[in-house]
Amino acid sequence: MTTLVVMAFLTRGAGIEAVGFYGMATLTASFTAAALSLGLPTYLTREAAAGTVSPPVVARIHGGRLAVLMAAAAVAYVLIGVLLPGAAQLAFFLIFVASLLEQWNETAWVLIRGTRSAWAEPLTNTSTGLLLVGVCAIDVWLMNGLTLGDAAVYFLTASVLRSTAAVLVVRILPSLRESRGARSAHHIRLALPYFASDLLGLFYFRGDVLVLAFFVTAAEVGEYVSAAAIIGPAVQVAASMGVGALAYAAPKRASGTAQANDPVTVFQFFGLAGQGAAGVIFIGLPIGTAVLFGDQAGNIPELAMVLTLFLALRFANFGLSAILLARGRAASRLVVLVLSICGSVGLNIALDPRYGAYGAACAMVLNELVVAGSLLWFLRIRELVWPVLITFGCVAAAAWALAGLLTVMEPAAASVTIGGIILALATARLVAQRRAAGHLPAATTEDM
Repeated sequence: MTTLVVMAFLTRGAGIEAVGFYGMATLTASFTAAALSLGLPTYLTREAAAGTVSPPVVARIHGGRLAVLMAAAAVAYVLIGVLLPGAAQLAFFLIFVASLLEQWNETAWVLIRGTRSAWAEPLTNTSTGLLLVGVCAIDVWLMNGLTLGDAAVYFLTASVLRSTAAVLVVRILPSLRESRGARSAHHIRLALPYFASDLLGLFYFRGDVLVLAFFVTAAEVGEYVSAAAIIGPAVQVAASMGVGALAYAAPKRASGTAQANDPVTVFQFFGLAGQGAAGVIFIGLPIGTAVLFGDQAGNIPELAMVLTLFLALRFANFGLSAILLARGRAASRLVVLVLSICGSVGLNIALDPRYGAYGAACAMVLNELVVAGSLLWFLRIRELVWPVLITFGCVAAAAWALAGLLTVMEPAAASVTIGGIILALATARLVAQRRAAGHLPAATTEDM
């Protein structure tokens, strides 16, 4: 949410092209950090919590990662000077470095995750985020508009403060003094299996922007990034719900109720939650985009409408993914991830050159069909097929209805209308499911 507010300030002050440069800078930094981290953040998060990696080892690796990332920043500085227009070079570089620092913090926070001090991480991130928003707001008030250069300085300052706080809170420096003799190379080898998974996961979530940037201007990238930021918090909520669903969906020997681990119940919950979230977002989009972006919104509202359809499908697929993982099929989930990345890249390459940001948004929606089909194939639960078809059919009908409404209504009116229809249908489905809940047999896991 902090990022969305700052994007709005930046759009109003410097234009949507500035947001595009911001999006590309953070994207390239994320891929750079993932490529150079060798899976260490994920590995250390698991092993430090298990007590198999000591604080001195974490401190030594954390310090080494800083040296590697700053060397990458030096190389990036040269490349930025060659590839980007002069007016955007310094700001792009500062945002790139700020994003690298954000990625660097991951190996510091592992020392307190899962402990009584874990609250310090969200507190630090939230407080520095609010500070960033406050400084940007003051700049807008005093300077009559936030420039890309000023925003880059504020981003970097907030990142430095956040990284410094991380080092102090987890007491990296005392541990670093005790790190002589730590076998860092040994732990790097153990972290390599996580390397591909981290890169694939990043490409799954942000590969669409990377492909889009090859075909369109920075302004179109900015519109797409801003639209995606609007639905981003809801996607994060869905992901968190998916983690919670693992325990609910896991097979139980003595559940006491037929629906305790019923995969149909789990999926229907996620499907309805996605439709409800989509309906609320559709209704709130006109006011939200007007408040955040004003007359600089451009194509952001229409792009956000398409991505809201994606949100409904993503909720549903998080439910399917939770069911798959709860049945111990993590390897299959990795195959689904690879297939989804292939689908995303293929769809973006096919659609982006002709339709630009709209092509990327449509590719995200269509790719959820690839994800759902792959998950169903590996689950092989007959009872899930019909609920999945109903959910995806409802979203397809909503897309068709939205296209029709946009031909006879203004985008704001069409968004509110389709949102109201989706909420009404979701409510009707919820009532029908609650009435039938006591009569649903437990689903089986027989092959399809």
